Amino acid sequence: MYRRPMLRGLAAEAMAGSLLWLSGSAWAASSIANLALLAAVALHSISCYFFARGFWLLLPRRYKLPVRESLAFLFVFLWILPVVGALGVWWSVATALRRPRSRSSKNVKTVVLPELPFSPPAIFPAPPYSEGALRQIVHFAGRPLKRLKAVMATRHMAPREAMVVWSKATRDPVDDVRLLAYAMRDDNEKKLIDRILTLTEALPEVPLRMQHSYHKTIAALCWELVYHRLVQGAVRQHWLQTARHHMELVLLPSSHAPASVPPASARPAVPASTDGPDRSSTSPAFHTIDANSWLLFGRILLESGDLASARQAFTSARAGGMEEQKILPWLAETAFRERKFSDVRRYLSALTRPGEKGRELALVKAWWNR
Repeated sequence: MYRRPMLRGLAAEAMAGSLLWLSGSAWAASSIANLALLAAVALHSISCYFFARGFWLLLPRRYKLPVRESLAFLFVFLWILPVVGALGVWWSVATALRRPRSRSSKNVKTVVLPELPFSPPAIFPAPPYSEGALRQIVHFAGRPLKRLKAVMATRHMAPREAMVVWSKATRDPVDDVRLLAYAMRDDNEKKLIDRILTLTEALPEVPLRMQHSYHKTIAALCWELVYHRLVQGAVRQHWLQTARHHMELVLLPSSHAPASVPPASARPAVPASTDGPDRSSTSPAFHTIDANSWLLFGRILLESGDLASARQAFTSARAGGMEEQKILPWLAETAFRERKFSDVRRYLSALTRPGEKGRELALVKAWWNR
């Protein structure tokens, strides 16, 4: 493959040398000498191009990229040094770059075999890698085995964090990596759906005093499917509606309707705000419901796009005893989606909860408060 451009370059260089010798002859006319000199320079440039092409084919893979810069460097080097440059590049490519790298004896570590019994190596409770590192391995690692191990390592991570790695691995060209990512994602989804179906089938036989806890658990599991991004598209909307339906059954006052009413008539008793969206209501309906249910219901409504109801649900959670620092980020997100940017800044300015450096909440707070 590299022999043909090398032979062409050698022939062009020989012709350039002959013309250069002709231009320096005493018997040649000045006009002929100038033309011969120009032709020699042109042939030398052509020779340098073919030589650069041939030497580039001889380079190891890691030195070939980027292509244009590598070819340009070889061409300029060969053009500046007509004969010595070609010999130097040939020596460096044929000898230095093609030989294996020498290994220093300092890299060798002698390990003495321990006497029995000995202690096994320590196992870290938390894996020494992050979501970003695994995503980079799946994206850039050339060996399929390394990408496969990166996907296997996500079993120690939360599904929401591992979903970013699985999404990239499902588009991997190697079948083993792609199928493993699909299997791990589907396994987490199947476990949650099986629990939801089991609780739903057992719901009619549960006593009335325990049905609220069953509805809350089913809604929380449906929300977990959405929050961890295990479902997409129409399936995601289905589980959002299911979670909202069960939370409406929990938050519906018992004096209005029984717990088994259909979702069309089951409207949550969200207390109306009299002094604005941030004032807590004094309606007695929500005092019998814990604040965590209102917070979960507000997040479900926010994800469904019902911003007004979500804001009222967060206000009810705060009135029900939820710590205000836990409510402020969700109120800020609701205000942002409503394009009330002054409220977003006000909510985040009142947020004193220290966020972990580098995490999303800390970055958002720093941006809005700058």
